[in-house]
Amino acid sequence: MISVQKIWEIFITKYNVFLQGVGTTMELAIFTVLFGSLLGLLVAVFRKTRLFPLRWLMNAYVAFIRGTPLLVQVLMVVYGLPQLGFKLPRMTLCIIALVINSGAYMAELIRAGLQSVEKGQEEAADSLGMNGYQKMRYIILPQAIKVTLPAMGNEFIAVIKESSVLYAVGVYELTYQANKLASVNYRYLETLIVAALI
Repeated sequence: MISVQKIWEIFITKYNVFLQGVGTTMELAIFTVLFGSLLGLLVAVFRKTRLFPLRWLMNAYVAFIRGTPLLVQVLMVVYGLPQLGFKLPRMTLCIIALVINSGAYMAELIRAGLQSVEKGQEEAADSLGMNGYQKMRYIILPQAIKVTLPAMGNEFIAVIKESSVLYAVGVYELTYQANKLASVNYRYLETLIVAALI
């Protein structure tokens, strides 16, 4: 039986443990959305290029990342990169995995934003004599980013929730802290409810 009193007691007595997990989760989410947005922007722009091999590579990246589970990607990065000679802290490896994942989703969001800009805007930029870089920087991207901002906010929320899979590789985020605490107090449901409410 779930006890509301126990839920409150767990939160009050162990809030510092949960706060530690929240700090790690927020750190992961902020770095992921920041670098994932930059990666997504590059991928979205390169998907519009006339160079077929580069466009094909960007499309393959998006299709592969969106078609495989995040946990598999995390395991490939966290255990695969060290075998290739990249000795990085576990937290950094997890951020890399999340950025690679988020970059594919951000690329789709930004691509949709780029397509939402009316063709007349590009024609007006051409008539002003702007080159491709100027057209993208001053005309297309500002309008596309404005359209995609709400979806980027949703991606930030999704990253916060998806970071719980890092529990599988031992990153002390919120889910890991909750599970560790529950293994001591034997109140799994109540402890996980606290984590879910946070």
